Amino acid sequence: MATDESRRTKRGPQAILLPATPEHLSVIHAFLESEVPPEFRGALSRIKTAMEELLMNIFYHAYEIKGEGKAQISCRLVDLDGAPFFRVGVCDWGRPYNPLAETPRPDLRANVETRPIGGLGIHIVRKVTAHYCYSRNQDANELELFFAPPAE
Repeated sequence: MATDESRRTKRGPQAILLPATPEHLSVIHAFLESEVPPEFRGALSRIKTAMEELLMNIFYHAYEIKGEGKAQISCRLVDLDGAPFFRVGVCDWGRPYNPLAETPRPDLRANVETRPIGGLGIHIVRKVTAHYCYSRNQDANELELFFAPPAE
């Protein structure tokens, strides 16, 4: 009899495509909850936080007309140099933009009242992921986030 883990491995990557609007965050969170394998459950809050930060940027900045675009979220287990990771991909068809490279690193020592608005969400994404990468393929921005299994 196949275990849940072997079924997950056999069915391959999963993805959803939704309108790029904040109203769909609960659907995305439910999707992530259903796709995170048992060995990565302890990382679920980090995964959801990172995804929410990236998606809010897409929802508000990727498309010229708010609500006109789409966002695709995909999940799968991957092996990087012999170690397991949970990969979450985010794809949008908005203007070219790599938030991981183009968002300045915030000065965390600066006074909250004088610090410029923005940049903390991407800082959080960088901190909670084991690895991340961006690519522009045809007309799409593709971000990949890799999460290590939580320490026991």
